[in-house]
Amino acid sequence: MVYYGENRGKKPGKTGGKTGAVPLPANRLGKKRRYPQHIHKLSTMKFSCSKEQLDKQLQQVARIITVRNSLPVLSNVLLETDDKILRISGTDLEIAMTTYLPAKVEQEGTFTVPAKVFQEFIHQNPDDTINFSLESFELVCRSQKVTGRIAGIDADEFPPLPKVEKATKVRLPFLELVDALKQVVIACAIDQARPVLTGVYMQLTGGAVTLAATDSFRLVERKIPIIPIQESLTVLLPGRTAQELIRLAGSYPDAADIEMEIGDQQVLLRLGTVEIYSRLITGSFPKYQSIIPTGAVAVAEVTTSELVQALRLSSVFSQAGVSNVMLEVDGDGAFSVASYGSQKGSTRHTIYALVQDGFQPLKTAFNAKFLLDACTACGADHLQLRFSGPTTALLIATEAPDYLQLVMPIRLDS
Repeated sequence: MVYYGENRGKKPGKTGGKTGAVPLPANRLGKKRRYPQHIHKLSTMKFSCSKEQLDKQLQQVARIITVRNSLPVLSNVLLETDDKILRISGTDLEIAMTTYLPAKVEQEGTFTVPAKVFQEFIHQNPDDTINFSLESFELVCRSQKVTGRIAGIDADEFPPLPKVEKATKVRLPFLELVDALKQVVIACAIDQARPVLTGVYMQLTGGAVTLAATDSFRLVERKIPIIPIQESLTVLLPGRTAQELIRLAGSYPDAADIEMEIGDQQVLLRLGTVEIYSRLITGSFPKYQSIIPTGAVAVAEVTTSELVQALRLSSVFSQAGVSNVMLEVDGDGAFSVASYGSQKGSTRHTIYALVQDGFQPLKTAFNAKFLLDACTACGADHLQLRFSGPTTALLIATEAPDYLQLVMPIRLDS
């Protein structure tokens, strides 16, 4: 379990509150905390803000919070008022998000409330402005038509947000980064047996950043140009963090750059009013460059949409639980997609393809889902399929020289 290191307060479980209307959270041994009454000073807080802006920011933060946690406070969002700002934070100890919005602050303070309850209450509230005040261990929400009281936990129980030590700052073009992540993240492994394969490898050097991911069955690499940097950096960004950046693009469609502060174990990503703190994956990413084929025995150029249609049709006849398809280049240069099921039947779909001269006929089986993912993520109307042999990786490329994908073939019994 990761505890973030900036000391805004004590670590979870070290402080508590006096007993009152809301029971104290249980500690890790399941026992109630009891503290002398004099050591706790009840926080005060009073502010008002726009319901629409608050709802929008809560939806972003609530995504990273899981309901089932060993520490009840991790199901909450932290509210902090400072001058004319309301700051909202959430964490699961692996990734944290903080966002800001303007507020009319009468009394500064901090408090935590259940993320799901608070977000749904705000979302359903019909009024434009909501006034908040902290009374005992409840956040009182008053607006023109609605009054609500939400029980919470003292802010001292909330884990401090991380501090990125010895950070190197870089700026990347946000929308280009998101487009690259969409193409690459499909190859991140889900199995935690090899953590280095669950993330996106980022190498920043010179005037480009190279992104790559592999689950050992497929590999995707994408390069994007950046403002030249003085020193080379390598980062293993968790796949989940990459997904959060992709989701943020919907809220910031016109964003220019994203700022990254890269430390030894943590990274801070700053975009607009949102800050994402994430741990970095430790370990060495595979040196994948040596497995990229340099030659080909057959090269076929196909229309992406037609290949997708053929793959989906052939998958209908795949064996139960296994979506295998056969790609074939015959002696006449015809390209076909076929699937064979021992009980369901079989199909063969011949599609138009431009097969380069000097090819060798071959037949190779692949996982249809991997091929469909490649077609969806490539963002191109045409694909170049480079076959280097029936038992070696298929290289999928587009007209863009900065993108490639490898898919390993499947060995069939017959």
